[in-house]
Amino acid sequence: MIRVVAALAVLVLAGVSAPQARAGEVCNETSYFVEVAKAWSGPNGLSAQGWQTIAPGACAAFEGVPPGVSQFLYARTTQAYLGGAREWLGRTPVCTDMGDFQLEGADDCEAMGLDERAFRQLAPSERARAVLVEPDDFGSRALEAGVQRLLQALGYEVRVVDGYAGRRSRAQIAAFERDAGRTFGTDYEALVSALHTRALERNREIGLSVCNSASRPVGVALARQRNERWQSRGWWRIEPGNCVRLLAEQVTPGSSFIFAQTIDGEQSEPLRGGVEPFCVAAGRFTAEERTGCAARGYTQVQFRASPVPVDGVARLTLEDSDFEDSVP
Repeated sequence: MIRVVAALAVLVLAGVSAPQARAGEVCNETSYFVEVAKAWSGPNGLSAQGWQTIAPGACAAFEGVPPGVSQFLYARTTQAYLGGAREWLGRTPVCTDMGDFQLEGADDCEAMGLDERAFRQLAPSERARAVLVEPDDFGSRALEAGVQRLLQALGYEVRVVDGYAGRRSRAQIAAFERDAGRTFGTDYEALVSALHTRALERNREIGLSVCNSASRPVGVALARQRNERWQSRGWWRIEPGNCVRLLAEQVTPGSSFIFAQTIDGEQSEPLRGGVEPFCVAAGRFTAEERTGCAARGYTQVQFRASPVPVDGVARLTLEDSDFEDSVP
């Protein structure tokens, strides 16, 4: 089976006493930039908030969390690292959105077109300050380890991510500074930020994109394997002449399929050449599994295999001829 999440980092959340800890503080002692979401219990169910990007060795606060309530945490690596996202998670299902979000009482993620993530419940001692770590406990060396990890992700010759500034690490930092045309000296916060920005730029094309060269807007849905299960979701509206990246991670052959239909008033023509059945809905949707669509309130349609990826990049350009009864 193809796994979208290439590696699952171990989550250890340590309650650490801090005299000046801010409300709902999360500290990152991993070697990765992470995106963090937090949830907490309230009178209308769970409230959730995200995403906060936290650099290695840094902390961020989640304000507005009432004192004394149950809290939950989820984190994932940013798109700066190839090979799929690494997650820090638990067992409590919580609704999240793709972009920045703040939700209250959302409990039917699929019906609302939201993602469902498995959050970790925090112990009472972790509510004021929780710490994300890796199996390699970098602690105060997280910032240096983060520099090494990003150098490695960018193709520089870093063999070991250990958080120690050895001669090889310093040589590769110097190589990056020459390539970037600037020096950072002892300002490692600025260095790790510049490395992260460069890695995000490098990965901008990684993934699956759909471009619309047809004469009408199109709505696009994506089906792919996630954690050994199939999932379909939509819709992305793409205007003529525009492109949208549906996946921001390396694409492997046979792991994703695409359906599209024209959007032209009440008329809609489906994408031709579909070979695999998946579920779709009229509005925004996320459907788990690919069978029993009608019984679950979905419509079954035929998805087309995504293009064969080259170095993790796949791009599909839709023309008028891709749709039945297309405009001449």
